[in-house]
Amino acid sequence: MILLISDLHKSLDSLEEMESVKWLLSILDELEPDYLISAGDWGEGMSRDDFSNILSRTRLITVYGNHENFSIIKSFSIRDGQIIRVGNMRITGINGLIGENKDYGIKPEKFLRIISKLRDIDILISHQPPYLPEIYPKMRYNEAAELMLQALEEVKPKLHFNGHMTGGCYSYYEFEWGKYLRVDSSSRFRCYAVIDKDVTVYQRGEEVFSFAL
Repeated sequence: MILLISDLHKSLDSLEEMESVKWLLSILDELEPDYLISAGDWGEGMSRDDFSNILSRTRLITVYGNHENFSIIKSFSIRDGQIIRVGNMRITGINGLIGENKDYGIKPEKFLRIISKLRDIDILISHQPPYLPEIYPKMRYNEAAELMLQALEEVKPKLHFNGHMTGGCYSYYEFEWGKYLRVDSSSRFRCYAVIDKDVTVYQRGEEVFSFAL
């Protein structure tokens, strides 16, 4: 079983956000997944102890986003384009957002170089969203999102799992290149997905949607 989360956003701004890791640990204790996948934005409030508590319960596959404790997150994140085999699945990810930011930016030329080497991918994880106005009507066109969309059309992963965007508990769409999923695990929604035989999305423990991978 694989648990998927994104945008946990642990911060010290509110009591509920401070409790984000405690909530996640309760889910891990209940479900006992073999792997936890995250599409980033763990939040600036994350500590090494938080990650140690997570790693004592499951194996972690994560990329980082733009809201992180950057002094520690990069030691827990996968390398850009690293292939991880989980059973018969090939999983990989790209960290950060496409751009020049020194903390979380990945330059377009490096991004394209990594993408050109990716084939036969089952799950592609990114914090960077593709340009999807059909899902996010208020999304503004930008080069980074367009590059991500072009990458997905080239790689054709079975599932693209990303964070960063807001728009309720989850977003799901089927494209010619594959399937797309986003979940919001922040204190506002507390949503997550589970990959077992199918992919099932939950909000605060209640099933809200499922699809075949």
